[in-house]
Amino acid sequence: MQNREVLIYSDKTRDPAINLTRESEIFERVDRGELPEMVRFWINSPCLVRGPAKTLKHGWYDEKLAAEMNIPVITRSSGGGVVYHDEGNLNWSFFLRMPGSLLSPRAAYELGSKHIIRALESLGVGAVFAPPNRIDVSGYKVSGMAARFTPRALLVHGTLLLSTDLERLNALCIRPPDCPPVANLSNWVKGINAGALEEAVTAELSESGLNPTKIERIDFRAM
Repeated sequence: MQNREVLIYSDKTRDPAINLTRESEIFERVDRGELPEMVRFWINSPCLVRGPAKTLKHGWYDEKLAAEMNIPVITRSSGGGVVYHDEGNLNWSFFLRMPGSLLSPRAAYELGSKHIIRALESLGVGAVFAPPNRIDVSGYKVSGMAARFTPRALLVHGTLLLSTDLERLNALCIRPPDCPPVANLSNWVKGINAGALEEAVTAELSESGLNPTKIERIDFRAM
C-alpha cells in the first residue's frame, strides 16, 4: 500500500443519476487498467440511492412517501440497502486495485474506510468501524457503505453525514435490524464541511505513505 499514487477527484455535479453513472464508469475503467487508483468525493441533490435488489436486512424506504415528496430513487451497481442523500452529505469512493486475492466483505469495508476513520480522528472525532458496513461515532451511525469488486478492482463507497436533513432521512428510510440511530458529524465538529473532510482525507493518505494527487477533471465517456 506504500508509495502508490492515488488520484483525488472532487466532482462538482449534484445530479444523482450522473453521479451514479460515473461511479460505474470509473470502476470499470480501473478494472480494465485504464485509470489508476482513485478517491472520489461527490455530493447529490436530495435523492434516495438503493442497491439492485430490495432487502429489508440492509434497509429499505417508504416508497409512497418518496413519491409524494418527489424524491428521485437511483439504483447503484453495488449491493446493500437504501440511503438518503442531500447537500449535507458527503459521498466518498475508493477505487482500488485488488491486493492479489479476493477479500472478505468485512476486510473490503475495513480497507475502504480506514482512511476516512483516521481523517475523522484527526478532526477530533472518535470514529470506529462497525461491522458489517458502518462507521459509528459514540453509538450513532455517521456513514453507511456499499462495495463492488472483481478479481482486479475494488470499489468501496459510503456516506458521511455532515449536516443532512435527519428528519427527512428518518421519515424516508426504513432502518435495518440492529442499526443504531443516525447523527450528523456537526454534532461533534461545529461547522464541519465537505472541504474540511476532503483535506483531512488527503492529508491522511499522505501520512500513510501514499502519494495523493489532486486532479481537476476526468473525461467521462458515458456522459
